[in-house]
Amino acid sequence: MGDAHELAFEARVVVVAADPDEPLPATGTVIAQAPGAGTRVAPAHPVAIAVESGGGGGGGGRRLTTPEPGPRDPSGSKTPA
Repeated sequence: MGDAHELAFEARVVVVAADPDEPLPATGTVIAQAPGAGTRVAPAHPVAIAVESGGGGGGGGRRLTTPEPGPRDPSGSKTPA
C-alpha cells in the first residue's frame, strides 16, 4: 500500500478509496484502479483504488469507476461545497 501512495505522489495524482464510504486501509495489495494504469490524467486528478487487505495474491477483476473531480477531505470523501 505504501508503494501505491509513493507512486501516486510521484505521478501527482490523489489516491481515493473505490468506495467513498470506506477509508483507505493502511496496508494491503491494490487489486484494481480507475482510471486504469497508463491512462494520462491531469495533476491532482483522483485515482480510485480497491485494496485487498488479506494475504491474497491480488489479481483484480473488480470494475471501478473514476470518481468525479473535486475537493475531498483526507479520508477521500467529497467535501461539502
